Amino acid sequence: MTNASESKESKIKGFGIRFKLFFLFSILIVAFAAQAYYLIVQLNKITDKFGEQGTVIIKELAENAIMATAQSVAKEAQIYLEAHPELQKQQFMDSQQFKDIAIQKVGKNGYTALYENGADGKWRTWVHTNPKIIAPNLDDMSKLEKPLGASFAGFWKILTNVSGSRPSTGYYKWQEKDGTFKDKYMACVNVPGTEFYIASTTYIDEFTEPMARLERESKATAKAESVRNAILMSIIIVVISIIVFIFGGRLAANIRYLSEMTDRVSLGELDVTIEVRSKDELAVLAESISRLQQSVKLSIQRLRK
Repeated sequence: MTNASESKESKIKGFGIRFKLFFLFSILIVAFAAQAYYLIVQLNKITDKFGEQGTVIIKELAENAIMATAQSVAKEAQIYLEAHPELQKQQFMDSQQFKDIAIQKVGKNGYTALYENGADGKWRTWVHTNPKIIAPNLDDMSKLEKPLGASFAGFWKILTNVSGSRPSTGYYKWQEKDGTFKDKYMACVNVPGTEFYIASTTYIDEFTEPMARLERESKATAKAESVRNAILMSIIIVVISIIVFIFGGRLAANIRYLSEMTDRVSLGELDVTIEVRSKDELAVLAESISRLQQSVKLSIQRLRK
């Protein structure tokens, strides 16, 4: 009878079970990772869109509020001037009541002012928070070009583009004392029935900063959640990989063991004990091989008799 040592181990002609399990696992993980990545990207897009749209809406509301302030002040100034026809331009700053009407707060740091385009074509300010730029102290506002520097062009375009029937609005860059520039929004309207205009201006970020802060916080939260999801997904992949590796290794080992026992039985080793410590289909297969072993053993004993 041939010894078991003379048997030749059968070689796997295709991919092994462990490889197939890992391949299937890899497909599932790639699909899972792709889905998770897609969700993260969509979350970031939604966050960005929310911030952008929110800022646009807040800007529109702020622009409307600044324009509404200019129109309201213009109407109040009209009523006062009609009630006080004796009041001269040079007396505007001396009348505290009229100053309180023409100079009103816009936002946190903004204000309104009253100015005109004179018959000589010169633009003059008559009521302002800064007395130095009020006529006759400053007889022509175009002389502000040098002190305002880079801020002047945008400021001047909005200020002078107004007419009796057409308001003027727009953004301009305002240079701060530290040399930086910030966006300001200005709305200019006519005081009905007069040659005067009301300018209403303030920093736009006074309105948009809360939304911008919320946008930054939302992005930071989305980023943190993305990192946490990536870490969690990595942990899940590692845990599943370990489980698949252990399970695949045990499965492959049991199959190799049963294959080896079958070969030994086929070579005449009918007394070997076949043991598989599992309760699944492999245990059923081991029992079937054991029954086959006993059947062959009994058949040989009958032939010998």
